[in-house]
Amino acid sequence: MKEMSNYAKIRSLHLFSRKKFRILIVIEAVLVMLGIWGLFGKDAVYEYGLDAASCNFGTYSQELGGIAVYGTEEERGNLVDFTGLVLPRGTYRVQLQYATDSDMENSCEVTDLRLSDQTLKTNGTLLFSGLDHTDFDMWLLRDSTDLTVHVYYSGSGMLAVRGLRILQTNDWNRIQLFVMLCLISIVNIVYCYVQYDREYRIPVKNKTVTFCLGLIILFASLPLTLNYMMGGGDLGYHLMRVEGIKDGILNGQFPIRISPEWQQGYGYASPVFYGETVLYLAALFRLIGFTVTTSYRLFMLAVTIATVLIAYFCFKKIFQEAYVGVFCSMLYTLSVYRTYKTYCTGSWGECLGVMILPLILYGFYRVFTQDIREKSYKRSWVPLTAGFSLLVQSHLLTGEMVGLFTIILCIVMWKRVFRFQTFLVLAKTVIYSVLISAWFLVPFADYMLTGDFTIHHVSGRTIQDRGLFPAQLLFTYFIQGNDSEPVYNSASIGPGTAPVLALAGLAYLFFTGKIKKFTREENGFAKILAGFSLAAMLMSLNLFPWDRIQSWGDGAATLISSIQFPNRFLTIANVCLTGAAGILAKYVLEYGTRTVARCYFCGMTFLLCISGGYLLENLMDTFEPVRVYNNEGMGTGYISGAEYLPYGVDASKFMYHDPVCSGELKAEDYEKLSLGARVRLTNPGEVWERVSFALLYYKGYRAFDENSGQELSCHAGENGEVTVEIPPGFDGALTVRFVSPWYWRAGEAVTVLSLGIMILQRFLRKGLWQGKSTSGNGKEILGGETLGEAG
Repeated sequence: MKEMSNYAKIRSLHLFSRKKFRILIVIEAVLVMLGIWGLFGKDAVYEYGLDAASCNFGTYSQELGGIAVYGTEEERGNLVDFTGLVLPRGTYRVQLQYATDSDMENSCEVTDLRLSDQTLKTNGTLLFSGLDHTDFDMWLLRDSTDLTVHVYYSGSGMLAVRGLRILQTNDWNRIQLFVMLCLISIVNIVYCYVQYDREYRIPVKNKTVTFCLGLIILFASLPLTLNYMMGGGDLGYHLMRVEGIKDGILNGQFPIRISPEWQQGYGYASPVFYGETVLYLAALFRLIGFTVTTSYRLFMLAVTIATVLIAYFCFKKIFQEAYVGVFCSMLYTLSVYRTYKTYCTGSWGECLGVMILPLILYGFYRVFTQDIREKSYKRSWVPLTAGFSLLVQSHLLTGEMVGLFTIILCIVMWKRVFRFQTFLVLAKTVIYSVLISAWFLVPFADYMLTGDFTIHHVSGRTIQDRGLFPAQLLFTYFIQGNDSEPVYNSASIGPGTAPVLALAGLAYLFFTGKIKKFTREENGFAKILAGFSLAAMLMSLNLFPWDRIQSWGDGAATLISSIQFPNRFLTIANVCLTGAAGILAKYVLEYGTRTVARCYFCGMTFLLCISGGYLLENLMDTFEPVRVYNNEGMGTGYISGAEYLPYGVDASKFMYHDPVCSGELKAEDYEKLSLGARVRLTNPGEVWERVSFALLYYKGYRAFDENSGQELSCHAGENGEVTVEIPPGFDGALTVRFVSPWYWRAGEAVTVLSLGIMILQRFLRKGLWQGKSTSGNGKEILGGETLGEAG
């Protein structure tokens, strides 16, 4: 009799016929309705005029309509304090009306001496000459009766304070509803699990695996249990990417092509060059209403969980043993390299690459070892396509390195590559990956081929001197350090002791010939993992001749320069070393004694704790805490290496400003839009004039006469600003906005249709596929030539 599927078993529990479960569902439904009801009515506005302000210096200016100061160095400090403000707990937007002639020197902040940082969360904001009010978020988790808004004057230039408005939002209620839905889901899952276990008795092995995976997630997420972020490396840049997605969605842009608020509202095309698919989850947390810090912690927790589960699934499938899958998942997720990239450098792209790579390893394992006569072989493109698609849309540099090793693998396995069934699977992988990624690849290719950006001019940057010392590959105790310092204080980077010893153990099996106890396929797989591990570690060293390779030509120079840091090749080494440790684990389980197996697993876990655990503890002890709540607390000007700026543009000159008109052209009724502007222009002269806006020009910006609908010439002006040519006699409203080219939209349609067709095929074929063919001892039958015969 055919065994019931898990889904069928759950249905057979008839949960909705159980009185307790029905009562639980009713209670949950009532709570959800109350949560939805709480989303409405949170729109109170608190107005505070100058009579509510305490003026410490300065005088009222009739001309500026507020308390103004044109001070000297002696007049610095809190110009105005709005004190004794009474607000109920909730979330708010603080709008200070002001005028100033300086940028990023004066500031506004909120305090309450009776509340801690955990109950009043806000970073305040800087003031700009091109704006007339602030608009920053505040999370007030307790009622306040003594809230104070401070306006700080730097001591130079003019600053005038005109008034204060505090607007209540429903972010807090959205957060409560979201948390409630999560708790309800957990309660229902636990209830279902308990009933399932009572009815069908979940095996102890499955419970052990679940428990161990939970422990791995817990230990890998320890830094996320802190109430702050460890702000290393590129963390600020990636947080700004998340803010860009949030701001773009709130302003009606989807998918996000230009982050609208970066660089003081000029915009930045990072999403076109640097895939952000996975980051939409982090932006969702921000849209719900969570602070920047909380959104970061939730997102990294989700990435950690995904890394643990993907690694477990893939290595379990490769080695056909759940315990080996758990073991490899532990080595991989708690590795020194992942800890370093996740928390030390804040390299989200590489962290996502680490999450994805086991899918690609598993995909190639299936393609080159599974019996080509099995019906399921036709679906072996699925993990590869999922891996490559996510990698392209998450971190192209990791994709570049994986592409290099994929080429080498295909050369080594050339006989299998050219089998019809295998070639068809690999072709499907390439085609499907491109189709699924078309929404990202089309704009990327468009800008790279038709534009001139800073990224096109970085071929002179060498990387060999940034490589690791050989000794670092064998370090045991890793601490937070600096890349530029000597080896004793170098960056905490290396594979770690455990995986390197696993590779040494594998080498011992080869040297003694004991590896022959494995099948020829397993033997070949071990050789490839060992070879790729050694090659990747070698390429991470400062001994590898990167400078010589870079001198081969412009193409090689650009590719090598884009890698930036040779230690990135440890991404490849990490997954291959984990696979090598898995092979050794399978060997001791099948051919070793119980004592040997225990010593191996306990010893590797101990070594992992020494290397990875010591680094993790050191990070939490030495990193300065970073608490960022609103995006204003990060600023908008940090663009890392500025690779995606139009070449020659000086980003330091970007500041909010009104339209700049040439000649007799006059502008009035100016309104700054997200990735656009609206203004009324009058050109009384007989010559063409031009107007420039505080927007960075990228291909896609267009200008229209609102009255006639006529499109006017729009191009990059001085320092890359969006500039529009205005004809003689023009008198009307002009709108400038960013519009994605039609072929970008076509790429998006291709992606949606491709995913839709694949999902539809999955549902249509569900239940039609047969299981894998097995031999008498339950092992998968391998057809065609063996891995050991490859090449």
